[in-house]
Amino acid sequence: MGFDLEQLEALAKKTLSEKRFYHTRCVVKQAKRLAEIYGCDVQKAMAAAWLHDICKEMPREEQLQWLTKYGIILDSIQRTQPKTWHGMAACGLIKCQLGIDDPELLHAVRYHTTACGEMTRFDEVIYLADLTSADRDYPDVDRMRRLAESGLLEAMREAMRFAVGDLVDRSLGISQETFEAYNAYILRKE
Repeated sequence: MGFDLEQLEALAKKTLSEKRFYHTRCVVKQAKRLAEIYGCDVQKAMAAAWLHDICKEMPREEQLQWLTKYGIILDSIQRTQPKTWHGMAACGLIKCQLGIDDPELLHAVRYHTTACGEMTRFDEVIYLADLTSADRDYPDVDRMRRLAESGLLEAMREAMRFAVGDLVDRSLGISQETFEAYNAYILRKE
C-alpha cells in the first residue's frame, strides 16, 4: 500500500499549529533517516511521522472520542496522563477518517509516546525519530541522536531509562505499557 505523503503533509499543516507542524516536519526527516539506516519502509515511516501528532492539539474530549472509535479503553494510570492520549487517538482518526488500516503504521503511531513491551524495528524507528528530531532540545539530546543512529537496542535502552526516570522525577505514574517496555529493553540480551 502506498501513502500519499503530500496529502498527509497538507493534513498536518491544516491541523497543527505552526510549532507542532515544524516538529512534525523534523520527525518526518528523522524517521526517513532512521528508516534508511535500519532497512524499514521509508515511505511508511514518513507517513507515520506525518500522522504521529495529528491529534496532539485536539481537545481532550475529541481525543477520547477517537480512542473509543478505535476500541481503546484507558487504564487508571493512562487516565491521569492525557498528554499521552494523542497517539492512541490518532489511531482512531487514521483508521476511521483516513481509511488507513496498515497495522504496522497504526502500532507505531499508538506507541510513539509510551512505548510498549513488544516493539518492532519500525516502532523503534518512529519512537526514536520523535525523541531525536532536530527540534528537540533536552540535556544529552546529541548523545541520544548518536545512539539512535548507531544501534536501536542501546538507543531504546537509554530512551527507556530517560522516560522512566523522568516520570519518577516528576512523581507521575508509569503506565503498564511503559513499564513493560522498560523491562523488555533493560533485560534484553543482544
